[in-house]
Amino acid sequence: MTHLNIDLEKCIGCGKCARMCIKDHIEIVDKKAREKDNGCLECSHCVSSCPKGAIELIPSEPNGNVFKELKKDKVFDGRPVSDEDLQELFKAMNKTIDAYKCEMFVLQGPELDSFIETVWEIVNEREADMPVVKEWRQYRMRHNMERPSPVLWESRQLMFIFANSPDDAATASVRMVAKGLNLGIRGYHSNIVMAAYKACPERILEYFPDATKKLYMAYVIGHPRRLIEPVMKPMEKLKGVFGKR
Repeated sequence: MTHLNIDLEKCIGCGKCARMCIKDHIEIVDKKAREKDNGCLECSHCVSSCPKGAIELIPSEPNGNVFKELKKDKVFDGRPVSDEDLQELFKAMNKTIDAYKCEMFVLQGPELDSFIETVWEIVNEREADMPVVKEWRQYRMRHNMERPSPVLWESRQLMFIFANSPDDAATASVRMVAKGLNLGIRGYHSNIVMAAYKACPERILEYFPDATKKLYMAYVIGHPRRLIEPVMKPMEKLKGVFGKR
């Protein structure tokens, strides 16, 4: 079954779509992208990663895909968000609410690598509840972790928001969305990370010894490789960048 409409005139054979595909469903033949019969997850990573806009997804279940909330804003150019820009996001987050109702932490570098492994250990036994876990397992087996984690793709930072209440976290997120767009930053909420937190909060909170509030959001953040629907969703607190608030 065909899942992708690939415009061969636009395709330049760069291979970004093939590298991003969890299922190895795309190959480069004669400098053009082509579908393989490996089963498509309809996650749209190939669509977002194509620098020429040559790929269109043909969804088989427009309203039933388990990845429909996980397929936007997932391709970054590898540049981390600077400390200065993180400070601007934090200022915007707390601008219109009582001082320090929210805390923001960022994980990056070796600490982020360790965190992702912890998330994997927690969700590894939850395949029945989370179909995406099965795909993550198969991806790890095929690539032996040589490619970016499907949780992060090419981002290098995870942002977390801790707050006194869901309303405070939501208010902070809205303010940060606007500031992030101005700074050329975007991100997406990680359902997998939050699922790990709900399943085993004590292990996740080990990474945030200075947090004094409750974790409500986890965001993968970065600079977009190309601006497709430049939308940034609510963002969260960052570790190792800001001290205790």
